[in-house]
This record gives sequence, C-alpha cells and structure tokens, in this order.
Amino acid sequence: MRMNKSCLLFALAALLPAACQSTSDYYYRLGDELDEAAKNKKVGYSFEDFISGPGYRTSRDYWRGSAIERTDPADSYVLILLKEQRGRLFINGEIAMDFPVCTGRVGGSETPKGTFRITEKKREHRSSRYGCFVDAEDNLVKTNVTSDMVPPPGAYYKGTLMEYWLRFNGAVGLHVGNIIEREGESHGCVRLPVEPCAILFDKVDVGTKVIVK
Repeated sequence: MRMNKSCLLFALAALLPAACQSTSDYYYRLGDELDEAAKNKKVGYSFEDFISGPGYRTSRDYWRGSAIERTDPADSYVLILLKEQRGRLFINGEIAMDFPVCTGRVGGSETPKGTFRITEKKREHRSSRYGCFVDAEDNLVKTNVTSDMVPPPGAYYKGTLMEYWLRFNGAVGLHVGNIIEREGESHGCVRLPVEPCAILFDKVDVGTKVIVK
C-alpha cells in the first residue's frame, strides 16, 4: 500500500529524537510541505467558513485575513484557546491569523490561564530546563533530559532550541515546536508550526498582550 506524503511525515516524526533537534533540521523539514499546503488553502473562504470545518480543531491549517498586512504591536493581542488548541492574532481589533497550537499537558504542566504581556522576544532561545546531553563535538549522547540531571562523563547539558521565542509568563512562552500531538503535550509553553510562528513573531513586540483561556 502506498503511503501518502502527510502520513509519511508523521511517521518520520515519531522516529526522530525531538528534544535537542534544531528546528532547521527537524520542524522545517517535516513541516514545510504541510505549511505550504495550508497557505494555499487559505484563499477563497471566510474565517467563519474556516472555523466551521469539521477538522478545524485538529487541522494544521492556518487562516490569514486582510489584517495580517498591517503591523501594530501597540494595538494587537494574541488569544490562545486551550480547548480548541488554536491561537489567534488580532490586529486593530480584527482577526489577522488563526493558527494551530500545542499547549501544556494536563497533570502538572498546564499552560496557565490569564492575561499576560510578552516580556521577551528572541529569534533563537534555548531552554534552561529541558534538553539533551551532548559531547565535546556536539554529538547527541542522550535526549529528553532536564538541566538538573547529572550528565555522563565528558557530556554536558544543551537546552532545546525554541525559535521565534515570545516569553509571556515566567518560563512559559510561544515558540516553534511539534504540534503533531494536539491534546496538550508541552511542558507548559505554546508550540506553533514554523510559518505562523514566524509571522506572529514579526507582528508582535514586548508588551503585546497574550490571553490564555
């Protein structure tokens, strides 16, 4: 039986260690084709049509309205919908973009609800808590470790790369990450696919409001 490209990408993702992979090698490679398909689907229907579709919650697709052509961090905000596992960017009161997210897992790592402000914006950021052990030549030794674990001899801790980082509550932020699991699988952060995360990063600034509900 022939496997379609989307199924093949998802199968590959399950086999690769994600903890310390750079997004250039991992998320871009697995996501570019799907992101392009989502971008092309955007044309020709309204936001109401988009969210009323049967696969809206689980879809990787994202919608962009005419407001996305504007940039006004002073009059913009981000809305994260935990139940729907979707996010929205508002610019001047209009929905500029609706995008898929993966938020914190239930049972101790939930993404906190409330109203916050972006306090840090970095193109590349590494986690101070979650990552992997690498050797002196930067070769992977062990994945899925925390910074308080003791590394093997000759190895050291390297935090997970989180591109387009937007911190909004302590150690919690928005960043590029795996959204294949759509039931809340992060350690508390809000993960986005590459392309919508890059757009979001470009449209907001330190001080932009983030609402999680």
